[in-house]
Amino acid sequence: QSLKPEDRFRIVTFSNNAKDLTGGFQSATPENVRAAVERVGRLRTEGGTDLYSGIHLGLKELNADRATSIVLVTDGVANQGIIAPQEFHKLLKQYDVRVFGFLMGNSANWPLMRTICAATGGFYAGVSNDDDIIGQLMLAKSKITHECLHDATLKVGGVKILDETDDFIGKVYRGQQLVIFGRYENPGSATVTLKAKLTGTDKTYTTTFNFPEIDTDNPEVERLFGLSRIEMIEDQENAGLVPQSEVKDAIQALGVQYQLVTDHTSMVLLSDESFAQRGIERRNKARVTEERRAQAVRSAQPVKSYQVDQAAPMFQHNAPSLAPNGGGGGGGALDPVSVLMVLGLGGLAAAARKARSTRNP
Repeated sequence: QSLKPEDRFRIVTFSNNAKDLTGGFQSATPENVRAAVERVGRLRTEGGTDLYSGIHLGLKELNADRATSIVLVTDGVANQGIIAPQEFHKLLKQYDVRVFGFLMGNSANWPLMRTICAATGGFYAGVSNDDDIIGQLMLAKSKITHECLHDATLKVGGVKILDETDDFIGKVYRGQQLVIFGRYENPGSATVTLKAKLTGTDKTYTTTFNFPEIDTDNPEVERLFGLSRIEMIEDQENAGLVPQSEVKDAIQALGVQYQLVTDHTSMVLLSDESFAQRGIERRNKARVTEERRAQAVRSAQPVKSYQVDQAAPMFQHNAPSLAPNGGGGGGGALDPVSVLMVLGLGGLAAAARKARSTRNP
């Protein structure tokens, strides 16, 4: 409802098949928006989840005269029609669109959503039963209607970096946080530089800070690093860039090293006696002990700021705001835009249940 009248929107739903709820793109006038909201309110869950058909239908009738973005909301795995991630990647690479995905529920297919969003330069987020789905959609709208940084890369000088999860970032949207994992060999002062383009203009953001020799505050970061490497390998497989035979071995090695449950590794509950009889190394016990020790230390101390660029801030603007006159950095507004919502009926039902529980505690 916060779109401008000159913007356009379209709503596609999918279950066993896909349907165009609005009959094509509509101008975002108050009357058209109100009518679309009423139609969505009358929808009910049905059948399975043919996600591919929903996206395929949504990609029809795109216009080259304006930026088009897809907001994808679903709560389930793709279990009807085409389900191979490589086919989603191949389809979306043909179009100049961005997909902003929202996954609801515990059965959602995270690797597939990552593949969909990575293929288009978009982003994804999980939405739990306690989250505000409308607020999340407003955040997506803010990203859609403002120019993003593109061709973004991050470089670290002065310290040797290994195993970065994503040195070529691509697009950075308004309000988006960048999370990049890696390892470094030697401590010392490092210069971190983010380079990108904004409306064709080169932008460079730089800061300098110290990489410590030892930091035991947050040992959980090691597992997060391992998980990020696994996700990167899965994404490469889903895009058809890495053979499945290599993927299995790599994920197994990371799962065992960092004690993570994956599609190729599991955890089995054994007694202390069974561990001793079988001579199994207690890797997970050692990690959990260290993580709990660090948690106890943190809980007994005041909250610590981990911002390392306070002396020389990398960015000069405040964080973006959703308020009409809110400040913050980033590009200017895109005008006009087209917004396509692709909605899984299961996801709509979950959102409706959330709304009803909020109104009727």
